[in-house]
Order: sequence, then structure tokens, then C-alpha cells
Amino acid sequence: MPPGFKRCELEARYNVPTIAEDEWHAYTGDQTQNILAGQLATRQHRQAWVLNAGAGVYNLRLGGPREVSVDLFRAPIRCHALAVCATVEHLPFRADAFDAIVCVGEVLAYCDPAAAIREFARVAGPTCILVCDFASSRSARHWLKRPYGRAADLVTDLYNGSPENTWIYHPEYIKTLLHSSGFVVSKVVGTHTLSALARRMGATTSFALRLQRFCEWLPWPCNWADIMTIVAVRSAS
Repeated sequence: MPPGFKRCELEARYNVPTIAEDEWHAYTGDQTQNILAGQLATRQHRQAWVLNAGAGVYNLRLGGPREVSVDLFRAPIRCHALAVCATVEHLPFRADAFDAIVCVGEVLAYCDPAAAIREFARVAGPTCILVCDFASSRSARHWLKRPYGRAADLVTDLYNGSPENTWIYHPEYIKTLLHSSGFVVSKVVGTHTLSALARRMGATTSFALRLQRFCEWLPWPCNWADIMTIVAVRSAS
């Protein structure tokens, strides 16, 4: 059975017009925006088409490119300029349609990443850039626990104080899926390194985040990270 959830299992939490992030996920979102700003700089011309896959309530705030937002539910994307209600595993677009694809906010935690990445490859134009993130099974938070290092596993975490089931993945598993679909990985960025270790040691989320921010300048090992962001480019061949 592949990873993922049925639509009805996600509706109560995600079919909403607004979301108030908790401090852990708000920090993740800020870091993701910084990554996107740097990686999508070459796709800022007005003729570029960018797919925001699993957009939720968030626009990419790119300015120049034409952004198409896709989400499983209508409520969060109602105010987006170009919005389509669909699943990332079955995108309603022609082949080679996009110059860049963004799938962040741990969208892959709720679907089959193999199916989603195959669809991204289908709609990606030549040299299209893909930026996607996911929760890592090699996170320091999972050390000496059953999910640690597994290709895929279902875990329970807190989101806004409530328990939530999500899928986590080994980075090499996601890289293998990307390579098999014709993407070449160009960069891997980790978010929540020291904070993940601090939480594994029993620290509160607030203390772990203070520690992360205070020591942000240090080069913490990427493979400790709780969230992995992969930048890949569609092969021109």
C-alpha cells in the first residue's frame, strides 16, 4: 500500500480559508520562503509558468511569473488568481507546461510521493526546476526510534497542539524517485537541525527554536534536519 491519505481524512483540517501556524511550522515556512527566493530567481521573467503544487492558503509571492495554484480543496485557494482544485498525483495539465514547480509545506506527507513526482516530471518543461520538501526519517528527532532511517513511515506529530499523522521519508528514497523521473538533484537544504536534536533530548518546542535561532550561523549537519528541501532540475534529454 503506497503512502498517502484519503481526501475525506484531510478535509476537516485543510479545507479551510485560513491557517494559523504553530511556532515550529511558522519557522519552517520562513526558512522555506528564503530557499524559494534564492532558487527561483532565474524563473522571475513574466513568461514563466510556475506550478504551486499543494498550495493551500499560500501564494509564492514571486511577482513576475504566472503562478498556478493547485490544491486538493477549494476553500484555501479561493482567493488565488489562477487556481485549480486537483490532486498532485493526477494533475490536469498538458505535458511540458511549467518552467518551475514548487511543492513545499510537506505536501508529500499526505500523498504518494512516487505518483506525485511522476506527474511533476510529466508537466515539467525542459530544464524545469523543482523545489520540494518533506519530513525526513533521518531527522535527529527519530534517533533510536522505530521510524529512524526507514524509506517511508507513518508517524504522529503535533500540529497546532493536536496530534496529526503524517508520512516521513528517507532522503535517498526521494532522490531515487526524482532520478527515476528524469530530475537531477542540484541542492539539498536542511531545516530544523539543532532544534530537532534538542526536541529529541526532551526540550520544549519553544526552547528548541530559541536554540536553533541562536546557533543558526553554525554549519549543522544537513542529515540531522527534520525537514529536507530538495532542488532538482528536469533533464533536457
